[in-house]
Amino acid sequence: MKQLKCGRCGRKIIEGQYCSDCKEIRFEEQMDKKINRKLSKLRDTIEYGITRVKSAADGQFWCTAHGNCFRATISVDEKGNWQGESEAHVDKQYERWKHHRKLGRTVYCNLVLKPGMGRPDLIVVDKGFIFIEEIVKSEKEGSIIEKKNKYPFPVSVVKV
Repeated sequence: MKQLKCGRCGRKIIEGQYCSDCKEIRFEEQMDKKINRKLSKLRDTIEYGITRVKSAADGQFWCTAHGNCFRATISVDEKGNWQGESEAHVDKQYERWKHHRKLGRTVYCNLVLKPGMGRPDLIVVDKGFIFIEEIVKSEKEGSIIEKKNKYPFPVSVVKV
């Protein structure tokens, strides 16, 4: 009877191609290879999404074009009253930004888009999918429809 040897380490085995230790190592290597392939594909789709977002951004405003930083315009008059975006609006925007970041998504806050395309509250890139979240408190339906028509990506409306 022919003596079998492990194809990896050369130890004597009773059956198969590998000893039990090498089977486990080989299995882990195969799993790592599959995971690395999936991660590579995922990175490609994320990079694709980010490239699409940056191509819609107005290049003059570079400070808004980097992802994952929370940005908000907070203006307060001499009496301490909020002007422009309300405190509730900014709080909701931060809450949604934090939610997306916890899910590992790339988020752009108040990204200034090319002329005529506006400045959405949040642009979210998730595995190559891009969508906009517009935070609304007291906006009229016509204003929301106008934004949906001019923004380059699908819009999800989030009420405060």
